[in-house]
Amino acid sequence: WNLMEQCPELTVHVRSTVPEWMFEHPLYLVKQSSAALDVGIVQDDSLQMELGPTLDACENLHSRIPSLIEQELTFITKHDISLIIGDVPPLCFEIAARAGVPSVAITNFSWSGIYRGFLHDVPEFLPLVEEMENFYRKTTLALTLPYSCDVEIYPAQERIPFITRSSALDRREARERFGIPNLATVVLLSFGGHGLKRLRLDRLMQQKEFFFIGTDDTLRNEPNLLILPNAQRTYVDLIRAADVIVSKPGYGIVADVIRHQIPLLYTDRGDFAEYPYLVKALEDCATADFIPQADLISANLRPYLNRVLTKEKHWPAIVTDGASVASEKVLRLLQ
Repeated sequence: WNLMEQCPELTVHVRSTVPEWMFEHPLYLVKQSSAALDVGIVQDDSLQMELGPTLDACENLHSRIPSLIEQELTFITKHDISLIIGDVPPLCFEIAARAGVPSVAITNFSWSGIYRGFLHDVPEFLPLVEEMENFYRKTTLALTLPYSCDVEIYPAQERIPFITRSSALDRREARERFGIPNLATVVLLSFGGHGLKRLRLDRLMQQKEFFFIGTDDTLRNEPNLLILPNAQRTYVDLIRAADVIVSKPGYGIVADVIRHQIPLLYTDRGDFAEYPYLVKALEDCATADFIPQADLISANLRPYLNRVLTKEKHWPAIVTDGASVASEKVLRLLQ
């Protein structure tokens, strides 16, 4: 939205499989269409990566690269696309190069770097990684976020500050919006679109000194547990309502806790290359503490929550205007 605020005459097309509401805005129109150009990680839940199915999905996608390139080149020509921004499917930078238009990566990692971390367990990833690296080398400019990892593959880089969301509500207003008791100690269980079905909610409800909130497909409203469906549109307001967040370190949640100064109780993500960099970001920029996965899944949260909530607050001044900075750099390249 910063990009369109700075240059309202732009026409922006989004090629993605994310829900359409993510690009709805009262003032600006984004033209959306469905396209899948990368795989990411196949997961059973937010904490469990499935490397075999991920490899299968990647091999299937790479086998279709010629037809995908032809499809996207047709789209670029039809809509007179002048610049491509990727976050960060490797193939989009190959497509931009073949179309003869500049490309911008906005990222804190590369998928080739993530998959390289799996080679000791699944060496079959190697030819896919090498092809991804070849695509990434064709990026015109990478705008790299703080605490980035494995971004050396991008040939030209400029650093930008954190890109964050911001709630327009104060804590009382946010709690009122969702029907959360104003005086409760509110714990947000944040596990993204994959969820965490293994978490023992029955044991959470025994820890009555806390009020737990989370999101899922079905509403659940217990004395100290509120599960909200369809809350992703207003998720940043749920963050504002919380006293502490329980999650894994992903870029989005790390940026959110830094922006809103909400303590984070985090668990590990397995052998994922991004993880140690985001833990360092939390150590440097936030109030945070660690909980082992076994204790999280078994809902043994009480001692860890008490520890992070009584921990000395650590909120240094952090610049979070990365969206505005990125927009200026993109417009300069476009012009």
